[in-house]
Amino acid sequence: MTTAATPSLFPLESVRLREGLFAAAQRTDLEYLLGLEAERLLAPFRREAGIATTAAPYGNWESMGLDGHIGGHALAAASLMWAATGDERAAELARQLVEGLRECQARLGTGYVGGIPGGAELWAQIRTIASQAQTWDLGGAWVPWYNLHKTFAGLIEAVRHAPAGTASCALEVLRGLGDWGARLGEQLDDEAFARMLRTEFGGMCAAYADLAEITGEERHARMARRFADESLLAPLRAGRDELDGMHANTQIAKVIGWPALGETAAAETFVRTVLERRTLAFGGNSVAEHFTAEPLAHVTDREGPESCNTVNMLEAEQRLYEHGGGPWLFDAIERQLVGHVLSAQHPEGGFVYFTPARPGHYRVYSTRENGMWCCVGTGLEVYARTGRFTFAAQGGDLLVNLPLPASLRWEEQGIAAHLDSPYPRPAPETPVTLRIEADAPSDVAVHVRVPAWATTPPTVSVDGQDVTAHAELDGYVTVRRRWQGGEVLRWTLHAGPSWEPLPGEDSWGSLRWGPVVLAARDGEEDLAGLWADDSRMGHVAHGPLRRLSSTPVLLGTPAQIASRLRPLADGGFELHRPDGPPLTLEPFYDVHESRYTLCFPHAPDPAAAQLRREELARIDAAQLDRAARAVDAVACGQQQPETEHAYRGTAARSGVTDGRQWRATHEEFSYLLADPAQRATTLRVTYLAAPGRAQVLVDGDEVGTLDGGGAEHEIRDVEFPVPRGTHRVAVRALDDGGETPPVLELLLLGEG
Repeated sequence: MTTAATPSLFPLESVRLREGLFAAAQRTDLEYLLGLEAERLLAPFRREAGIATTAAPYGNWESMGLDGHIGGHALAAASLMWAATGDERAAELARQLVEGLRECQARLGTGYVGGIPGGAELWAQIRTIASQAQTWDLGGAWVPWYNLHKTFAGLIEAVRHAPAGTASCALEVLRGLGDWGARLGEQLDDEAFARMLRTEFGGMCAAYADLAEITGEERHARMARRFADESLLAPLRAGRDELDGMHANTQIAKVIGWPALGETAAAETFVRTVLERRTLAFGGNSVAEHFTAEPLAHVTDREGPESCNTVNMLEAEQRLYEHGGGPWLFDAIERQLVGHVLSAQHPEGGFVYFTPARPGHYRVYSTRENGMWCCVGTGLEVYARTGRFTFAAQGGDLLVNLPLPASLRWEEQGIAAHLDSPYPRPAPETPVTLRIEADAPSDVAVHVRVPAWATTPPTVSVDGQDVTAHAELDGYVTVRRRWQGGEVLRWTLHAGPSWEPLPGEDSWGSLRWGPVVLAARDGEEDLAGLWADDSRMGHVAHGPLRRLSSTPVLLGTPAQIASRLRPLADGGFELHRPDGPPLTLEPFYDVHESRYTLCFPHAPDPAAAQLRREELARIDAAQLDRAARAVDAVACGQQQPETEHAYRGTAARSGVTDGRQWRATHEEFSYLLADPAQRATTLRVTYLAAPGRAQVLVDGDEVGTLDGGGAEHEIRDVEFPVPRGTHRVAVRALDDGGETPPVLELLLLGEG
């Protein structure tokens, strides 16, 4: 086998999806996008520019501090959709958004344009606010660089993919915004800039790297390098995984720009670490938005992998691939597209934020008017991009990386390729056809990727005649011939069952058939909030948890369990169980509006299975008792819970110890905990033993103290009686100049 030139994916404009699951998902996404109103998306930008508008901004996160972020995503999505489909409606939406941004930028006159509340005033204080950066708070604003990145990214996609007139207008706005940002950055020395990067800043490294590629200007390249966060880069350069407890999507977005800066090795270390140690069978990662140090949290927590993470992993993998990352990346890309992306959109429209891996739980879907979450924004974009993963060029050769139905027009080589298959519908055999059209006889070699799930090498034929396919590239079989035009290349991919363990916890796992992860439906009862309202945390499936002890414990070794899986005529699967009735499973992307189970416990024999059930019952007892008593809780140091609970703080900081997030202060921090039904009787404070003492106050009155002495990092729970009702709960440092112990959680409890 040989190594050849670095491959490159084809432009979106060159690829069109053909009929299949991915094309259907793209159409659904397009219609959802086109239902958004340009003037409402522009309303936050107009407000900040002082331009009157009668259009009301969208609500939810678009009016809670992340104002304008969906406008940036929508511009990117409209530009990408125009390129991917040629739909003039998408082009028109992109035009309206770009022209609106240009008008707002011109009114402000500084190059800046954004929807961040009070953005112009905020950025004018950059020297002051940079030193006050918290994980999600910069100068009192909710992740403003993260928000602004969506505007940068939308303009970049418009420059690259929108029709020419819109693209040139977008370039004008982008240059102005990029230069404004560079001038802003030049006000900070390296130390101050690094402090500012404590606050989530999205893909600003990639945005400035892209801008530098577009403009060729060194000041833009310099900004990209300054946004390459050394606190994450340094351990990865050394090959260390220090991700436990980190906010997952904050880190993933940072990595996207690294390959363009020559940090390919660190980017690959990050991607491999996340894929090999932290990614579930369906391609998602994280628990409650964070990389967890506790593998069982994947199956005990209601907040499973976040869709944004997977979309950003796809972009990181794409860029790494185009910087010589290798075909192994397509095993990850395929898993994420088939397992997570296809399943994270309702077939009639609506995007998923969290995909719980907890058995018997369910997902929540956005509605166009109410859901303005980050995962709606990335969802709008990702279905436009999927066709681009199908083909690649390597020198003058054609690579077929995914067998999803799509057509390619390769102008430089004068050929077209039309790929058809039932992929990713699972079956023992997946037939794939590639019809080649050539303007003139062509010697283009075709390299067909052999996926990791294939049980045997593919059989290959041209026009019905078997041909010898050579292994010229790692991970591919190659057909070389002179194509006259009209030939049909056929190959068959052979698939079978497999068991994939939960990362870090071999006693749990998922069943797959080829590239498809399988799930069991678990009923349609108690699907509270299935279609999200406009509340701050409406994306979480708050319905009652099912008992873990009711989950079937599968008997046998992983290989024995997988061998009992049989395909059914209706496209589903049946798993024979020696100790009970068969279990019916189906592709996870087909399961909607239902509870489901993706991960199953297993045991080698009936006695061990009984012990597993008893173990799960103990987890149930603790978790469900807490759920019955819990009135409200805030996980300290975590972005979404702190934002939801109206965090305030002075001289405060957050951090991670042993994979657990916390907050501490030299002065005071507080949250608003809600008790609308007047049930609460007790406040439980969970904290880590560490030097320092603290007062705990409820509505300004002291209810108790925290003593940080003892074994370092020991987890402690203390409880204090509180009056019923909604309260502002504060933690205040007691020792002059000292710091409070790190606080993990504040929990209001009612009577059992």
